[in-house]
Amino acid sequence: MRKRLLTKKYLRDVKEYIIKIAKDNDAYVCVKEIIDIEKPFSIPTGLCLVNNGYHIVEILPMNEKFCVRTFLNEKNEILQKYIDVSLGNGIDEETNIPYYDDIFLDIIINNDEIYVDDKDELEKAYKNNEITEKTYNEANIICNQILSELNTNKYIIKDVREYL
Repeated sequence: MRKRLLTKKYLRDVKEYIIKIAKDNDAYVCVKEIIDIEKPFSIPTGLCLVNNGYHIVEILPMNEKFCVRTFLNEKNEILQKYIDVSLGNGIDEETNIPYYDDIFLDIIINNDEIYVDDKDELEKAYKNNEITEKTYNEANIICNQILSELNTNKYIIKDVREYL
């Protein structure tokens, strides 16, 4: 399990960026605008997710156990949605920045295709006693609930372009 601050994720090779964090009802919204990056970030399929002029919009609902990250290109077209399953979300006491407790398991949405990622990481963490059986089971339960809601269209992920 890893504590993830919203202001840190996906900025490794970025030299210049703008971050805005706002509260929207019971969620925090973090918008990252990439101004200058050393090397674009692409996933193994070749899809570029982070580049100059791109945006990353993260929505962190405080009463849920996930964080939704949306990657948009320079034309504000949605490239991918990425849902981090978490044990909980909160505000870091030291930095006063919203965070989520990442428990390895992720759900990725590409062109309306939904799949689970990093199940192997969750299994490895459990087998290596990095997480308890309770945490392992909770991660799977949360993931299955999100998948069920996505598959029955009960779970609505906002169009994040309104935050740009």
